[in-house]
Amino acid sequence: MRRRHLPLLALPLLARPAGAAPSAYRFRIMREGSAIGTHQVTIAEAGGQLTARTEVAVQVKLVGITVFRLTHSFTEVWAGDRLRSITSHHDRNGTVKDMTARAEGGAILVQGPEGPQRLAAEAAPLSWWDPRRFDRPLFDSETGKPLRLQWSRSPMAGGLVTWRATGDEEGEGQYAADGTWLAWRTRGDDGSLVIYERS
Repeated sequence: MRRRHLPLLALPLLARPAGAAPSAYRFRIMREGSAIGTHQVTIAEAGGQLTARTEVAVQVKLVGITVFRLTHSFTEVWAGDRLRSITSHHDRNGTVKDMTARAEGGAILVQGPEGPQRLAAEAAPLSWWDPRRFDRPLFDSETGKPLRLQWSRSPMAGGLVTWRATGDEEGEGQYAADGTWLAWRTRGDDGSLVIYERS
C-alpha cells in the first residue's frame, strides 16, 4: 500500500444539518513553529447548490531563499449530499497537476494526471472541511485517484472529536460537536510536524 504524506503542509458522521456549515475556514500553516502558508475554504450556497472554494499557499524559505513552494486551488460543487463537480489546479515547485470531475448518471467521472477514473456516485474528495463524508469512498483532491484509508475516531472533552486517517494519506483533524473543523496536523515529507492554526 502506498503511504503518502501531503507535501510539507501537507493539505464522522456528525449530526450537523447540511446547510449549517460555516461560511469560511481560515488557517495558518505552521511547520515546526514557523508560519509557512495559509489554507482557506470559502463556502457559499445558491440555487440549491453548495460551493466550497479551497485556496492553499505554502512557501518555505531557508536563509532567505525559497526552497519549497506550493499552491492548490480546488472548487467543489454539491447538491445536497451529492457531489456535482470539481476543478483542481495544483502546483508544487512548478510541477502542475490539473484534475476535473463531474457527476454523470450513476457515477463520478474523473479526468486527471492518473488518467480517467469512473468512481461510485457517492464518492467524495478528501478535503477535511466536512467530516460527514469520511464514511464514503474518497479520492485524492489533486489527482482524482481513489484512496485506501483507515479511520479512527477519538472523542475528547467538551464534545470535541479527533478523526485520524492512515493509509494512502495520513493526518488528523479536530472537530467541534457540530462538525466544525477546528485544527489539523500531519508530518511533512521531511518528517517535520505541520499544524493548522485557525486565524
